[in-house]
Amino acid sequence: MKHNTSKQVKKEYLTINRKRHGIMIESRDWSNPVLLIIHGGPGFPLYPFMSAHHVDLTKHYTVVYWDQPGTGMSGVRTAPSIQALVEDAHQLILYLTTTLHQSKVYLMCHSFGTIIGTHLAHQYPQCIATYIGVGQLGHVLKNEHRILNQIKMFAHQEGDHEGLQLLEKIRLDYDFHTNKYYRLLRDWYTERYKSGFSSRGYGLLKMIQVILKTPHYTLRERLNIFRSGLVGSPHLNREMTHTNLLDIAQEIWVPIVIMQGVHDMQTTLEESRIFFEKLGSRYKRYYYFQDAAHAPFVDETEKFLFIMKEIIDPHAT
Repeated sequence: MKHNTSKQVKKEYLTINRKRHGIMIESRDWSNPVLLIIHGGPGFPLYPFMSAHHVDLTKHYTVVYWDQPGTGMSGVRTAPSIQALVEDAHQLILYLTTTLHQSKVYLMCHSFGTIIGTHLAHQYPQCIATYIGVGQLGHVLKNEHRILNQIKMFAHQEGDHEGLQLLEKIRLDYDFHTNKYYRLLRDWYTERYKSGFSSRGYGLLKMIQVILKTPHYTLRERLNIFRSGLVGSPHLNREMTHTNLLDIAQEIWVPIVIMQGVHDMQTTLEESRIFFEKLGSRYKRYYYFQDAAHAPFVDETEKFLFIMKEIIDPHAT
């Protein structure tokens, strides 16, 4: 596959379903297959982190980073529902396939974005060449129970009796996203055990520094990421906690690749594996990242890039 030595970056603003959407496109060869990246959160764009850690996918793809409504480049109005995000993404795919002269896109989704992407693969399989789930969700409430149990196990192993007493008081239900006490403990322990965003540790200060240095974003767009993080999206979080993707997994037939950090306590290995086993697709691959947490593309960049190259190689011309 041919590619230029220099990477081109193109920033676009689109109106989709009466909302503003910002996308960042990177390419060395505009004839390369299109890779659409759908971030997590809600409201947590990946472009700042892929850029900061030099995760360059442009040797094999034309890469499109989409900021979902309400964060980054895409204004302050959040989507009313997960299905609305699915429809937004579908319209974006139609735009990309038309303007970049492709029949399908490769779809890489991270964390909360895997909910959007799984529904896309289920509802619009004709648009998807391969679905790539990084930090794949399945049954969201059961995933959260697994996280809590893992944290309890770590606390027990360390002899952290005081922490264990606090953790034993927690009762998880579908409203766990509103439990500030639990969220505080969860964030503190996952960072302590380096099982949050990165297995190397990735505190709030580092995230702030990365976002503030994001290339091609305006200052307002960088600050909009912080705003979306502070304000949040209660209705999307509420819908997310009730999500069970296992209900549709058997009906998904597009080629699927799942990448999972072994140390991830945001989207657990166990839950992503259960999702994988239930998939109806005849072509499916599951990759473990032994030294990674929630962001394998940061913790094990070379392995991540190698797998992404493998996905595209059979289609090279």
